[in-house]
Amino acid sequence: MPVDADARAVYGPPVFRRGRRMGTTAALASVLMALCGYIIWGNVDTTRATGQQRAALAVDAMFAEARNVVAMEEVHLRHYQVEPSAAVRERFDKAADAAVDVLSRVVAADAGKAGAHARRLLTAQDRYRKLAERLIVMVADRDPARMALDRLEATPAYYTLQGDIDRVARDFHAEAESAAARLHQTQRRMLVGASIGFAVGLALVAVIWRMVLGDQRRLTEHADASRHSALHDPLTGLPNRILFHSHLDAALASAKQDGDHQVALMLMDLNGFKGVNDTLGHHAGDELLIEVGRRLRRIVGTGDVVARLGGDEFAIMLSTVRDVAGAQDVAAEVADALRRDFSLEAGLAAVSGSIGIVLGPMHGAGDHLMRRADAAMYRAKGAGGGVAVYDPGLDDAEAADRMTLYGELRALLDAGDPQARLTLHYQPQVHIADGVVTAVEALARWEHPQRGLLHPQEFLPIAESRGLEVPLTYHLLGAAVAQAARWNDEGRPFVVAVNVSPRCLLDDRFVARVCASVDDAGLPPHLLRLELTENSVMTEPERAVAALRVLHDRGIKVSIDDFGTGFSSLVQLKRLPVDELKIDRTFIMGLTHDSEDAVLVRSAIDLAHNLGLSVVAEGVEHGAALDLLRRFGCDYAQGFGLSHPVPAADVRAACERAEQATVAHLIGSRG
Repeated sequence: MPVDADARAVYGPPVFRRGRRMGTTAALASVLMALCGYIIWGNVDTTRATGQQRAALAVDAMFAEARNVVAMEEVHLRHYQVEPSAAVRERFDKAADAAVDVLSRVVAADAGKAGAHARRLLTAQDRYRKLAERLIVMVADRDPARMALDRLEATPAYYTLQGDIDRVARDFHAEAESAAARLHQTQRRMLVGASIGFAVGLALVAVIWRMVLGDQRRLTEHADASRHSALHDPLTGLPNRILFHSHLDAALASAKQDGDHQVALMLMDLNGFKGVNDTLGHHAGDELLIEVGRRLRRIVGTGDVVARLGGDEFAIMLSTVRDVAGAQDVAAEVADALRRDFSLEAGLAAVSGSIGIVLGPMHGAGDHLMRRADAAMYRAKGAGGGVAVYDPGLDDAEAADRMTLYGELRALLDAGDPQARLTLHYQPQVHIADGVVTAVEALARWEHPQRGLLHPQEFLPIAESRGLEVPLTYHLLGAAVAQAARWNDEGRPFVVAVNVSPRCLLDDRFVARVCASVDDAGLPPHLLRLELTENSVMTEPERAVAALRVLHDRGIKVSIDDFGTGFSSLVQLKRLPVDELKIDRTFIMGLTHDSEDAVLVRSAIDLAHNLGLSVVAEGVEHGAALDLLRRFGCDYAQGFGLSHPVPAADVRAACERAEQATVAHLIGSRG
């Protein structure tokens, strides 16, 4: 058979081959057109789904912003009650205007459901702002009715508004997640179409589709990354508060349905984390938080959750426990893991943890459960760290008691303490060489009408945790300076030592307030001594040194309190404009029976004298310690063995007793 005949036999006649090529070309064109149409439709659908997701995320972000600025309104309103000033009022007005602005932007951006919610929230915001402005006026007028307005109207209006915004924000966050799911479904449908195109073998379509697939992959990765970022802590990679609450709600629902197990919730706060930040830097603090997260993840099981809620606060959820003993075992393991030193780039760091444990649904659910875990954690922190299980008889009452004391303390400071319930007792400091009292330390007391005389450890932690320590320090400073001026006018000048909160050194008004107190009272500056702890000057050393130098140049004395318990270095101590070191009582109390304490005390005295500083020993409770201090060359002594702190009216008699006791002991020891 000739070749042409063979070709015709295989491929058919030329007319058939031409028709087949045309058919193939037509089929190819049809497939290409169909595939192009499919791609166009898919891109339109993807664009629509992406637009829906973007719009939902934008609304979610605006409501989240509204929640933040409304919270700032409340913060500035509370600040104004503590410090009624034009600057605070201006910040409140700016926050209120910002809340109106962001809600108005929601109304302008969305004419549907979001706009309707925003208009309703604008009405609630307007009501809250009017109540807040009424309260501001009443605070400025010192109207005692402001407390009722705050408690019965302004505060409930804020919580109602904030809760409403939270609910709306959660709804639109859920819509954003639904839009992301729809986008994912659209992408899957397009992937199926692309597979069909590849099966047909259209190389051109394959090239085009690979380009499209690359775009889609980037969209998917971006959506996944956005979702992960929204639900995880960016520093540690742990679940954040939103995702943790989601896991907790699901676990509690499962436990409630099964009824044969409990969910353990542990809230943990790091003790000593601020010291790491202050001494080693914030980068070291970040390193420590990352390592804490790693240690916690290694301890818990695969079905359990570790989250960072913010700052140095972590949460652990054990999804299945039988009783509280199982949770305590895990908490003890966590506490042990935290007590091991952390090796950071800047050096070794040591922290510990305060852990509060609750069981759900036995102790409650949702925010109620979180509050109870928080109360147990604060009880553990108050005990010096460790683990505490929620106890309704202790924690509920303690939380309410702290809130009551805080409200009473704030009211006293706001009112200028007209009934003199915040007062000072004074403890003499004896010059060891001749037994003469030349100085007294002012120690805060609270004459509570129901609880009696409260010592600092009973109310200072509340002031420090709720932002009252600066106004409290200024209040007590004014009282101490006024009393020192009265003694000076009476012809018995005492140097009065006043403890200063570390936060005061970060207050721009600190130097001016101290100088104004001295000038207004007519007190010679050298009769005031400011006592600061070692760590208080480490937060911002340059700023602290500058402020203390100004005061020192004015003639005001500066003392380093509790020396030996902090983190100060000799270089830092050399730079500080100080006149005196006070050796902490923990070293003095063991002075006569602990040779190491004796060596440390003697070394501290020699160090201070070499730097040109005088030395005060705190906690002197017996004559043997006084005799050792005299032999070591210590300058001054203070403690219960010489005199307890007494009211101002009893200071003269207390000084005479302390002088007589010191002189009698010195004569006896020399004889």
